[in-house]
Amino acid sequence: MRTFLIAMFCVVFAGHAVTAESVQDQQYQMLQLDLQRLDSEAGDRGYGAIERLRFRQALESYPQVRSRDREQALAMAVILMQTADYAVKTGRLQTQLTELDSERAAILVEASRRDAELARKEADRLRLAALAREEEEAMALQGLDPAIPADSVKVLTEAQARDAELARLEEELSAQVASSGDYLSRKSLNGQPGYVVSATAFKPGKASLNGEARLALEQLAGKLKSGGKAWLIAGFTDNLGSGPANLQLSKQRAEAVLAVLKAAGIPAGKLNAKGMGSADPVASNAGKSGRAQNRRVEIIQK
Repeated sequence: MRTFLIAMFCVVFAGHAVTAESVQDQQYQMLQLDLQRLDSEAGDRGYGAIERLRFRQALESYPQVRSRDREQALAMAVILMQTADYAVKTGRLQTQLTELDSERAAILVEASRRDAELARKEADRLRLAALAREEEEAMALQGLDPAIPADSVKVLTEAQARDAELARLEEELSAQVASSGDYLSRKSLNGQPGYVVSATAFKPGKASLNGEARLALEQLAGKLKSGGKAWLIAGFTDNLGSGPANLQLSKQRAEAVLAVLKAAGIPAGKLNAKGMGSADPVASNAGKSGRAQNRRVEIIQK
C-alpha cells in the first residue's frame, strides 16, 4: 500500500511538472511572437533598439536556464518585453509628433506665403488704381472722356492727327491754287541775309519740290556759291498734326532744298539741313494765313 501511494505521488508530481513546463514553453513562444511584433513595429526607424536587444538576449538565453530558474527568467523576459514595447510606442509617437510639427510648420509657411501673395496682389491693385486715376486726370486735362478705353483713346488721337494733316493738306492745296508763283523770297533772317522757300514750292503734304521751285533754287545757287559762304537750311511747319510728323516733314523739306543747291554746285560742306517742326513761328497759327507763313524753309547765312 505504501509503495502504491509513493507511486501515485510520483505520477502526480511528474504530471504537475510536465504541466508547468508546458505553460512555460507556451509563454516563451508568446514572448518570441512579441519580439517579432516589436521588430516589425520598430521598422527601419529602429525604435527601442536597446530595449529590444535586451529582450532578445533574454529570450535567446532562456533555453540554457535551469528548470527551477525558468519561471523567474520568464518573469524578467516579460518585464523586458513591456519595456521594449513602451520604448517602441514612445519612439513612434515622437516621430508622429515630429511629422505633425513639420506639417504644422509647412502649413504656417504656406499661410504666410498666401498672406504675402494677397498683400502683393492688393498692392498691385492699389497701384493700378492709382495709375488709372492719374490717367483719368491726364485725359480730363486733355479734354478726353475718361470712360473711353485706352485703345479707343489711341485711335481717337491718331484720327485727330490725321484730321490735322488733312486740314494742312487742304490749306496747302488752296495756297498753291492762289499762288502767283512766288516760291522764293529774300529776307533778313536773324540779322543775316537769307531766303525763304514757301510751302507752295512743295507738293501738298510732301517734301517734293515742283519744277518751277527747283528752277528758282538752281538760279539762287549760282548767286550763293560765288560768295563762298556757309548756309543753314531750316525747315518749319505750322502746329497742325503731331509733333513727330511735323518734325519729320520739316527736315525732309529742308533736305530737299539742300539737295537742289548741292546739285547746282554749292559744296556739301557749305550746306547743313535741319528740321525745326512747328518751332519758331513767324505768325499766329490761329488762322490759315498765319499757318501758311509758318510753313516754310529758311536759307540762312551762317
